[in-house]
Amino acid sequence: MYPLLRTILFFFDPERVHYFAMRWLQRISSIAPGRWLLRRLYSVPARSVQFCGIQFPNPVGLGAGFDKNALYLRELSLLGFGHVEIGTVTPRPQPGNDKPR
Repeated sequence: MYPLLRTILFFFDPERVHYFAMRWLQRISSIAPGRWLLRRLYSVPARSVQFCGIQFPNPVGLGAGFDKNALYLRELSLLGFGHVEIGTVTPRPQPGNDKPR
C-alpha cells in the first residue's frame, strides 16, 4: 500500500502534500473513533527515558521545524512520539526558503 501511495503523492508539490496529509490527520483525530484508531495503530511500547532531568515516555521524538506554527500538536501526540518539538529553534522569526522549496 505504501509504495503505491508514495508514487501518487510524489507527483505533487511536497508542501501541498504535507498540508493535505495534515488536514486529513486533523479530520481523523477530531472524532473519538479516529483518535482511538490512531492510538491503536501508532502506540509505541513503553520505554521511558530520562534526558537532562526530563522524563519521556519513549525515546522517539519529532524535531523542531515540522510544525512551525503549532497547528497539529494534538494530532502529532496521537502518533506515538515521546515528545514533539513545536515551532523552530531560531533567535528571530525567519521567512524560510524561497518557493519552490
